[in-house]
Amino acid sequence: MKNLLRTIAVIPPLVLLTMLGCTQNDSLPPATTHDEPEPIARTEFTDRIENFFEYEPLHAGKPSQFRIHLTDLSDGSPVEKAEVSLSVRRATERANVVSTVAKVGKVTGIYVAELTIPQPGNYDVEFHIRNAKLDERLSLSDFKVE
Repeated sequence: MKNLLRTIAVIPPLVLLTMLGCTQNDSLPPATTHDEPEPIARTEFTDRIENFFEYEPLHAGKPSQFRIHLTDLSDGSPVEKAEVSLSVRRATERANVVSTVAKVGKVTGIYVAELTIPQPGNYDVEFHIRNAKLDERLSLSDFKVE
């Protein structure tokens, strides 16, 4: 009986300490935020492919990475072993300003390209996708370079 009374006397302080340990500590610093800009995502189609791509906001003279996810609409499979080239021209001109070939990503159907556009303005980008099954061109507009 004596041990039981001792145990009961010890429990309330333990409960109190546990409750105090669970209170919110307002002295913690706020979570840090990253100053990285949000990527821009677009999905565009031809009759044969779906091109979902993300890219970093475009700034003159600075590289921007394009992550390109290609799907063959005839069977829903990822587009594999393709050469994916991007050609950039000013919206009002025909001549290419920059061209690049994307690298094959680690996952089938994903390609990565890097573009550095030298001057601010409005641009068009043409995607050319070629492999044993496809030869597709997709011309897109509304790429603003700051």
